[in-house]
Amino acid sequence: MVKFPLFPMSQPARIVMMLLVRKKVFLALAVCVALPVIYIYWAPGDHSTVDVKPRLWSEIEKMHQGLVDRYSAIPYQVKESIASRVAHNGCVCEAEPNRVNVPFIKLLFPSVWARYMDTTFTPTEWNAMKNRRNQQYQNFQKRSQNAADLLLIAEANSPLQYPAQGVEVRPLGTVIIPGLGIQEPPRDHSVTLTASMGTFDRAAEVKDVRAEGEGTSSLTLSSSLLANLNRQLQFIAYTNTLFHPNTADADYNISALVTIATKTFIRYDKLQVLIESIRRFYPTVTIVIADDSEHPQPVTGPYIEHYIMPFGKGWFAGRNLAVSQVTTKYVLWVDDDFIFTANTKVEKMVDMLERTTLDLVSPSWAD
Repeated sequence: MVKFPLFPMSQPARIVMMLLVRKKVFLALAVCVALPVIYIYWAPGDHSTVDVKPRLWSEIEKMHQGLVDRYSAIPYQVKESIASRVAHNGCVCEAEPNRVNVPFIKLLFPSVWARYMDTTFTPTEWNAMKNRRNQQYQNFQKRSQNAADLLLIAEANSPLQYPAQGVEVRPLGTVIIPGLGIQEPPRDHSVTLTASMGTFDRAAEVKDVRAEGEGTSSLTLSSSLLANLNRQLQFIAYTNTLFHPNTADADYNISALVTIATKTFIRYDKLQVLIESIRRFYPTVTIVIADDSEHPQPVTGPYIEHYIMPFGKGWFAGRNLAVSQVTTKYVLWVDDDFIFTANTKVEKMVDMLERTTLDLVSPSWAD
């Protein structure tokens, strides 16, 4: 066995060793302090769920505010099993719970999180954003809605008052029927509602109103108190149970389904002729124009979106820009020197796409 002699350490070496030991101790203390802080910061707490859902009935009552105000003094009790099925503007953002709650789990595997928008932005930015999005929504409504979407209430000549148009229910969805009411002298009344493609329920119960046939296609309501009966009629929910795409909307709403897109370069006279021909047959269809002219001229009008590009970007860039601004189901691409005539039937192209599995159709055209 070979033995190695031990030599005493010099004074500078001892100082270096002591400094190294102190650094290690300081580093260990820093890690011990940092770990709990990081864990507390990333650990799930009360802020893991942010409920941004408005009151369930706020949107429902706004739909027919006039009738609600008339009988607002009559109390009701919400049926959560029915009310929860009614479509309303609201959502809940929830973070998924951690299956293994260990330090750094959030850092290594980030999950869904949410924050309040009004606290994220300054008041000036927040108000500007709300105004901009409200304007965008109003423009979308102008493009997508027509006169048939307006809610019209048939006055009580029967003597039942009911919505004549403007009520829409999604396939297999549930809606509150607005505008139901009876305008007659107070006495015993009985109202029977029947449906062929859905069922009726009470989304809220009103005292002193008897109901028969809830959850079926025939619902009968009766009461000796006319005010209570009218209050009950404000909370009638209809649920679609039988859906077929040909049972409603026999005619296509071309304005809601099709956007006409084109790319132009200098030829504003040709472009204006195209727009005038489109407006003669489709006055509310959105026209998207991509323009890479050197000296662009304004192209304005209802349902026209004019996008200016850098000079000479070309046809492909213009096509990509125009198509990227389309929000409808279909887009019809035309050259800026095309002309629509009485024989130009966009409805036929839409019908072909709707009834088949084709992704692209093209009409014939002639000089």
